[in-house]
Amino acid sequence: MLSFHFMAILHFLLIFSLLNLAFAGKHGTLPEEDHWISVFPNTPMPKALKDLLAPPAEALRKELKNKDGTNKKSKGVNAPINPFIIYGKESKGLSKELKTKDHINKKSKGVNAPISPFIIYGEKSKGNKKHGSAAINGTMYFFQEDLHPGKWVNLPLLAKTRDLATFLPQQVARSIPFSSNEFPQILNLFSLDPESMEANDMEQTINVCEREGMRGEEIFCATSFESFVDSSVSKLGKNIQLLANELAKETNNPVFTIGRGIQNMGEEELVCHKMSYPYAVFLCHSIDSTMVYKVPLVGMDGTKAKALVICHKDTSAWSPSHPVFEILKVKPGTVPICHFAVRDTLAWVRK
Repeated sequence: MLSFHFMAILHFLLIFSLLNLAFAGKHGTLPEEDHWISVFPNTPMPKALKDLLAPPAEALRKELKNKDGTNKKSKGVNAPINPFIIYGKESKGLSKELKTKDHINKKSKGVNAPISPFIIYGEKSKGNKKHGSAAINGTMYFFQEDLHPGKWVNLPLLAKTRDLATFLPQQVARSIPFSSNEFPQILNLFSLDPESMEANDMEQTINVCEREGMRGEEIFCATSFESFVDSSVSKLGKNIQLLANELAKETNNPVFTIGRGIQNMGEEELVCHKMSYPYAVFLCHSIDSTMVYKVPLVGMDGTKAKALVICHKDTSAWSPSHPVFEILKVKPGTVPICHFAVRDTLAWVRK
């Protein structure tokens, strides 16, 4: 878990929550809600987006208090870095060694970490002899042919606590630097030590946002609600819908069974990964020949869920050193490869 300078971040978020209220419209709506209506006048805002709007300052204060009145760490600020994979070339600085509080060096897990712990298991997969022994029963990645009802899956990052970091008001987000060239200024704003793990994670997020897309990939980062919506509309048009992972209730049991009713949501998509940052930042990208599925799940404790599964039909542009090829014992561009999405991942698809 991250350990951002708590009081500085709390003060920062409280101020901008108040600013967000100050920007609210005449009828008490937030600017983000007004913007949504202007873009999608006949479509209610999805809950997944409502959850990303900044709460009133008083609600935030209560959220950060224990029953005994003591402060507790914000789950939004301290959420672990999104394990987004860079499919092509590695970004600079991702192998930087960090020191923990007890001065023991460890490697940052950063954005080049695999999508673990999506360890998928169950009955042995049938019909995979041509692919080797790695299939949905023993890996975080799996072959598309293994996506079917009855499979047991272990999805800790789907069952994990939701990241509570919210979007800043657009006016505020625009006023805050977000580039590698201005990184010292960003660290100063958040009162962070340049050698801290938090600084490293934030730098990695910015580096990923600044990388060039690989062949067949379009990419952008959204640092405000408005940019999240507008950039997505510019890529896919207004005839779109937003998909999210859905859990009927919070659960500590990550073991599920894939149920019947798997839906193919199409190939015209934008998959948006929530990155590690003090406020909501999404990296959205569209990769050619990528399918999005909505998959019903039933937990061992009875929890019902709907999960997003991303299947890449063409991996020929991916780096040969990507861990998936070692795990599945295949080469780039040979077979479709799928993975479940992390809980806070969002996906736009054409209707």
